[in-house]
Amino acid sequence: MKTIPNNVVIGKPLVSLKALGVEATETTVKFTFDQLRNDQGNVFLPHVLKLIGVFDSTNECRRINDQQQKSSKFNKDANLNLWRNLEDPEFTEFKIGKKVFCLIVGSEE
Repeated sequence: MKTIPNNVVIGKPLVSLKALGVEATETTVKFTFDQLRNDQGNVFLPHVLKLIGVFDSTNECRRINDQQQKSSKFNKDANLNLWRNLEDPEFTEFKIGKKVFCLIVGSEE
Protein backbone atom coordinates (compact mmCIF):
# COMPACT_ATOMS: atom_id res chain seq x y z
CA MET A 1 0.00 0.00 0.00
CA LYS A 2 1.29 3.41 -0.97
CA THR A 3 1.93 5.86 1.87
CA ILE A 4 -0.09 9.05 1.52
CA PRO A 5 1.91 12.21 2.32
CA ASN A 6 0.69 14.51 5.10
CA ASN A 7 0.95 17.55 2.82
CA VAL A 8 0.82 18.10 -0.93
CA VAL A 9 2.25 21.42 -2.08
CA ILE A 10 1.64 22.69 -5.59
CA GLY A 11 3.51 25.79 -6.72
CA LYS A 12 5.02 28.35 -4.37
CA PRO A 13 2.96 28.78 -1.16
CA LEU A 14 1.91 32.36 -0.41
CA VAL A 15 3.24 31.99 3.16
CA SER A 16 5.86 29.69 4.61
CA LEU A 17 4.94 26.09 5.36
CA LYS A 18 5.91 26.71 8.99
CA ALA A 19 3.32 29.51 9.19
CA LEU A 20 0.70 27.04 7.88
CA GLY A 21 1.53 24.64 10.71
CA VAL A 22 3.53 22.12 8.69
CA GLU A 23 6.06 20.44 10.95
CA ALA A 24 9.45 19.11 9.88
CA THR A 25 8.43 15.56 10.83
CA GLU A 26 5.48 15.50 8.39
CA THR A 27 5.93 14.07 4.91
CA THR A 28 5.50 16.73 2.25
CA VAL A 29 5.40 16.21 -1.50
CA LYS A 30 6.07 19.24 -3.70
CA PHE A 31 5.04 19.70 -7.32
CA THR A 32 5.28 22.54 -9.80
CA PHE A 33 2.25 23.49 -11.85
CA ASP A 34 4.09 22.38 -15.00
CA GLN A 35 4.53 18.84 -13.62
CA LEU A 36 0.78 18.46 -13.12
CA ARG A 37 -0.80 20.25 -16.09
CA ASN A 38 -2.93 18.16 -18.42
CA ASP A 39 -3.31 18.59 -22.19
CA GLN A 40 -5.84 21.39 -21.69
CA GLY A 41 -3.42 23.32 -19.46
CA ASN A 42 -5.34 22.66 -16.23
CA VAL A 43 -4.28 21.09 -12.95
CA PHE A 44 -7.04 18.51 -12.38
CA LEU A 45 -7.48 17.50 -8.72
CA PRO A 46 -8.43 13.83 -9.43
CA HIS A 47 -5.18 13.43 -11.37
CA VAL A 48 -3.21 14.77 -8.38
CA LEU A 49 -5.07 12.44 -5.99
CA LYS A 50 -4.33 9.47 -8.24
CA LEU A 51 -0.67 10.49 -8.52
CA ILE A 52 -0.13 10.62 -4.74
CA GLY A 53 -1.93 7.31 -4.20
CA VAL A 54 -5.24 8.36 -2.64
CA PHE A 55 -7.17 6.72 -5.49
CA ASP A 56 -6.24 4.00 -7.97
CA SER A 57 -8.02 5.79 -10.83
CA THR A 58 -9.81 9.03 -11.62
CA ASN A 59 -13.03 7.02 -12.05
CA GLU A 60 -12.78 5.89 -8.43
CA CYS A 61 -12.35 9.54 -7.46
CA ARG A 62 -15.51 10.48 -9.38
CA ARG A 63 -17.49 7.69 -7.71
CA ILE A 64 -16.41 8.72 -4.20
CA ASN A 65 -17.03 12.39 -4.99
CA ASP A 66 -20.57 11.63 -6.20
CA GLN A 67 -21.28 9.74 -2.96
CA GLN A 68 -19.94 12.60 -0.85
CA GLN A 69 -21.89 15.26 -2.74
CA LYS A 70 -25.17 13.33 -2.31
CA SER A 71 -24.64 12.77 1.41
CA SER A 72 -26.15 15.30 3.81
CA LYS A 73 -23.34 14.45 6.22
CA PHE A 74 -20.69 16.26 4.19
CA ASN A 75 -20.23 19.99 4.16
CA LYS A 76 -21.16 21.54 0.81
CA ASP A 77 -17.95 23.58 0.77
CA ALA A 78 -16.82 23.96 -2.85
CA ASN A 79 -13.20 23.23 -1.86
CA LEU A 80 -14.22 19.75 -0.70
CA ASN A 81 -15.52 18.86 -4.17
CA LEU A 82 -12.96 16.39 -5.56
CA TRP A 83 -13.97 16.74 -9.22
CA ARG A 84 -12.48 20.13 -10.11
CA ASN A 85 -9.50 22.02 -11.45
CA LEU A 86 -7.06 23.73 -9.10
CA GLU A 87 -7.00 27.35 -10.21
CA ASP A 88 -6.71 29.58 -7.13
CA PRO A 89 -4.39 29.48 -4.12
CA GLU A 90 -5.91 27.39 -1.34
CA PHE A 91 -5.23 25.46 1.83
CA THR A 92 -7.67 22.56 2.15
CA GLU A 93 -7.64 19.62 4.56
CA PHE A 94 -9.06 16.44 3.05
CA LYS A 95 -10.26 13.31 4.83
CA ILE A 96 -11.05 10.53 2.40
CA GLY A 97 -11.74 7.29 4.24
CA LYS A 98 -8.86 6.94 6.69
CA LYS A 99 -6.56 9.10 4.60
CA VAL A 100 -6.05 12.63 5.93
CA PHE A 101 -3.83 15.18 4.19
CA CYS A 102 -3.55 18.87 3.41
CA LEU A 103 -3.52 20.34 -0.07
CA ILE A 104 -1.60 23.59 -0.35
CA VAL A 105 -1.89 25.38 -3.69
CA GLY A 106 0.26 28.47 -4.10
CA SER A 107 1.20 30.73 -6.96
CA GLU A 108 2.97 29.79 -10.17
CA GLU A 109 5.95 31.93 -9.10
